[in-house]
Amino acid sequence: MNFIKIVGAVLVLAATGSFAYADSRIFTASVDNKGQVIAQSPQWLKEVKLTAQPDYFSEYKVRFVPGVFKQPPRFCNVSVTDVSSNDHIFYGHAKLGSLPAINYVNVLTLRVGDNKPAGDSSMGFMLMCVE
Repeated sequence: MNFIKIVGAVLVLAATGSFAYADSRIFTASVDNKGQVIAQSPQWLKEVKLTAQPDYFSEYKVRFVPGVFKQPPRFCNVSVTDVSSNDHIFYGHAKLGSLPAINYVNVLTLRVGDNKPAGDSSMGFMLMCVE
């Protein structure tokens, strides 16, 4: 079931990007809650550094392989794919924490809408950028 949800998210993100930027290259990556790259196409991520802020948010600094982009990506989007708990499913959010730069983008994950402390908001996510 988890695999089906990830594949569905990839297809939606790819379709969105292909309509908006038909002549551009699309870069996708799946990152787990610890900042490990699970999959990427093509090879475009160099490293992901996680900084967790307890009861607030987690920041992932996603570094690109040098030379992949000649200018900053025109469009990036991120979505939570972590289904490890109901709290992540119902309250998990991911958003860009900065404009995409030529060599990195920041991703923030957080749990919102729950009436209890968030604890560790580190969550897996899918990242897509368009050249």
